[in-house]
Amino acid sequence: MEKKLVSILILLIILFAALPYSAGAADENFLKHTSSGNAFGAGENLQIDQNIQGDLVLAGSRLEINGNTGDDFLGAGGEIIVNGDVSGNIIAAGGYIRVNGNVGGDVAALGGQIILSRNSVVEGDILLGGGEVTLDGTVNGNGDVSTDTLKTGDNFKLKGNLALQADNYPSNLNDKVGGNLNITQVNATEEQYESVWFSIFSFIWRLLASLAIGLVLIYLFPDFVGGLVELVKDSPLKTGLLGFLTLVLLPILSIILLFTFIGWSLSILLILLLALSLLIATVPVKLLAGRIIYNKILKKEAGKMMYYTFGAVLFAIVYEIPFLGGLIRFVALIIGLGAIVAWLAIRARSTG
Repeated sequence: MEKKLVSILILLIILFAALPYSAGAADENFLKHTSSGNAFGAGENLQIDQNIQGDLVLAGSRLEINGNTGDDFLGAGGEIIVNGDVSGNIIAAGGYIRVNGNVGGDVAALGGQIILSRNSVVEGDILLGGGEVTLDGTVNGNGDVSTDTLKTGDNFKLKGNLALQADNYPSNLNDKVGGNLNITQVNATEEQYESVWFSIFSFIWRLLASLAIGLVLIYLFPDFVGGLVELVKDSPLKTGLLGFLTLVLLPILSIILLFTFIGWSLSILLILLLALSLLIATVPVKLLAGRIIYNKILKKEAGKMMYYTFGAVLFAIVYEIPFLGGLIRFVALIIGLGAIVAWLAIRARSTG
């Protein structure tokens, strides 16, 4: 259950981070339709009243879907309200999620409060994780629910099996489940549950920090970042070797200078510069990798912001792979560090 929810959340983080840049929108709210009938949108307060033929993908603070969706709906936001019918699946993450319409497929949701209203019918399965889950509709498939508190209404009926992890739940729940009911007290798996949530928030924090650093750097210093990308592209092996030597020798030089009378201030400056360089070193690598992979997969051009977002998300996921993720992180770090040192050397030589 937890692994499935982690996968859903990671998918929606990618959606939430990349969607505004992929559409290239300058307005506060936008909705972009494709030739295949799909629609992509983002905004602070986005209301969709028209019917969508294909998939509907949205991100924003408040999302309200009043029209019908011909295929799947994917949403990430603070408040998500689905009033229309969805022929496919619903995959959503947010603070408040409410499904009032009918769903032809499955519902997978992760949020603070999740509600399936009394008028909703889910033809497939439900996979829900939240602080409070309220079920008052009909589910024709199976259920997998993880929550602190489960509430059910008079109209709730689940025809398949229900696997429930909860601390509080209705005493008559067995009467509302047509198949097998398997209940696990949350406190019995508390340590595992907390570990999973810590991993989720740790992943979110690292990804958001990476996005913030990279996007701000690209916005404020586009020429600097562009120069680093070209150095990485032209000589990744040389920049990697230079970065490795810098990472090894610069701290040694700083320690030596620290014990000299006139070199201590220079030593502190070198340490600060190294720390700053390490903080931004992977930005050009992620930008270049994002550009190459984005162009290969989607067969179209985009801006630096989109390329970096795409690359940062990919690297964040790869970093989670045991051993290989750490190795890729180190290689990206020394290549980017070498590019920074090479760029500074070129600039110093040209101005000198």
